[in-house]
Amino acid sequence: MFEIVSGRIKPKKEPCFGKKPYAGKDKNRTGKKSVTVTAARIKPKFDGSNEVKITLEDREYLKWLKEFAVYSCFVCGGFNGIEWHHIKEVSSDVKNHRRLIPLCGVEHHRLGQELSAHGTPKKWRETYSMEAQNAVADKIYEDYLAQKS
Repeated sequence: MFEIVSGRIKPKKEPCFGKKPYAGKDKNRTGKKSVTVTAARIKPKFDGSNEVKITLEDREYLKWLKEFAVYSCFVCGGFNGIEWHHIKEVSSDVKNHRRLIPLCGVEHHRLGQELSAHGTPKKWRETYSMEAQNAVADKIYEDYLAQKS
């Protein structure tokens, strides 16, 4: 279907199985016949249709977490540069904005080499069960609901 020529992906010239390529007049109306051949897209164009819509309630919760919530890091108990980590069973799951735990930004959320949700995900999953993470996330969301009412 495709072949690599000079480091570029190009369509192979294969029979069309009874279909003829379009042979019509050029757009510039020169009268010459041309054959239009287009290659299939390698990656689908992102149209935003599978984008997750944030509800108004989730937006208010995220605003509350950012402005008013004071929680320590889930791992070390520190307050240095807290970032909110979305809890997901597998990486392809849709983010649930009500399932968030506080983590130290650099050390335990993104770049930590010893134990980090994104830096060492296998070790993270072995160390902290989903039940423990969900329990903390549920407690934080309950605090939000209690303060909201």
